[in-house]
Amino acid sequence: MRKIGSLLSEQQAKRFEDYMLTKGIGVTVESSSDQWTVWVYDEDDVEQAKAALAEFLENPEAEQYQHVSREADAIRDEKIKKAREVVKKQVNVRETWNRPFTSRCPVTSMLIGISVVVYLFLQTSEYGDQIRQALSICTFKFSGNMISFTKSPLMEVRAGEIWRLVTPIFIHFSGANGLPLHLLFNCFMTYQLGGAIEMNRGSTKLVLLVLVTAIPSNVAQYYWTGPGFGGLSGVVYGMFGYMWMKSKYDPKSTFHVPPNMVFMLIGWFFLCMTGFIGSIANMAHAVGLGTGMALGIGSTFLNQAGKSR
Repeated sequence: MRKIGSLLSEQQAKRFEDYMLTKGIGVTVESSSDQWTVWVYDEDDVEQAKAALAEFLENPEAEQYQHVSREADAIRDEKIKKAREVVKKQVNVRETWNRPFTSRCPVTSMLIGISVVVYLFLQTSEYGDQIRQALSICTFKFSGNMISFTKSPLMEVRAGEIWRLVTPIFIHFSGANGLPLHLLFNCFMTYQLGGAIEMNRGSTKLVLLVLVTAIPSNVAQYYWTGPGFGGLSGVVYGMFGYMWMKSKYDPKSTFHVPPNMVFMLIGWFFLCMTGFIGSIANMAHAVGLGTGMALGIGSTFLNQAGKSR
C-alpha cells in the first residue's frame, strides 16, 4: 500500500473511499490524531488516486460526491455475494485426497474392479465360458481354434440385449506366458486417465465418455474380426484421445498429458498394428482414439463458441 494524503474528517474520508470504490480503485482510510490518512492498495493506481484526492480536496461537497455511498454499498454487497459463492464451490483438497480412491473416483474404481472380477471368473473352468458368452458382443462357438457365430449381425443386441455393446470392455485375456498383462496394462491406464477425468469432470461425464467410446469401438471391432475380442483398450484410447486434445486446445481444462505418455500410447498403438505382439483389437484402438479426440476437440470449440456469443 502507498500513502497518498490525508483528510480532515471521518465523513470526508468515508465519502472519498466510497467514491474511489465506484471508480474501481481500492483505498482505505486510517485515523491518526486529528486526520484521516488515505492509503492506496495497488501501486498502479497511486497516481490516479492522487489526482482524484487533489480534486476532492478542492470541493468535498461537489455534486459528484453526494450520492456515491449507495453505489459503493451495492458494490460491496456484490463482492460479498461473490466471495460466498466462491467459498461454497471450494473443495477442501486435503479432505479430498485423504478419502480413498474408490470414494474420489467411483466410476474408475468400478471399471477396474469389474474387470478384475471378470478376469478371475474367466480363469475358472466352471464359469469362464458362461461369463465370456454373457459379456461378449454376441454368443459364439469354438471349433478348434476357430470361432463361429451367427450370420445375423448382433442378433442378441437386436433382441434387446443392448448391454452387449458395452460389456466386452470387461473381458481380458492372459498372455502366452499366462500372465494377465492385458488386464494390468488396461487397469493401470484406466486408473491414470479415468481417475484424472473423473476428478476433473465428474463421474457422470466419465460414464458418458466410457459409453460413447466403448460402443463404436466394440461395434467396429466386431465387424472387423468377429466377436472374439475384449478389453478396456478402446475406452483407454478414447480417454487418452479426449485428454490429449483438451490439453492441446483447451488450456483452461487443467488437463495435462505429458509427452512421454503420448509417445508411449501412440507407439504402442502402431506396434500393435504390426501384429508382432499377437492378436490385438486394433480397430477398437483406432475407433476409440478417434472418438475420444473428436470429443475433446468438439467440446473445446463448442465451449469457445458459446463464450464468444
